Amino acid sequence: MSPCPARAGRKISRSSRHCRTLHGWAFAQQAAFTRYKAARAGIAFVLVDPAYTSQECPECGHISRANRSARGRFVCQRCGLAGHADHIAARNIATRGAAGWAVINQPHATGLPSARRDCESKPPASAGGS
Repeated sequence: MSPCPARAGRKISRSSRHCRTLHGWAFAQQAAFTRYKAARAGIAFVLVDPAYTSQECPECGHISRANRSARGRFVCQRCGLAGHADHIAARNIATRGAAGWAVINQPHATGLPSARRDCESKPPASAGGS
């Protein structure tokens, strides 16, 4: 057994499977809590795949490791856009989130009747007789 990075200061050995479980749990719990609290507040919650967000150019879409010449620096090899790598990644995540929101927010356009639309279009029942 190798020492668990979560317990680096202690001399307790844990399996690597145990470490993966510990580290993966926090992210899943954070997403669950965020989803719950967003729903409670009436705010949309969209998960975004963060893969390659720090290597992708938000202007031309070019993805390359060479775009990250230094740790905190981003320079697109195709169009020349330059900036702080974290800012570029944040722009890409925001764009992906907006695209994900657009997919969720599309109207229901199957042509089939909607229960909500049917309720809204019916006149209210009369309360009294003649």
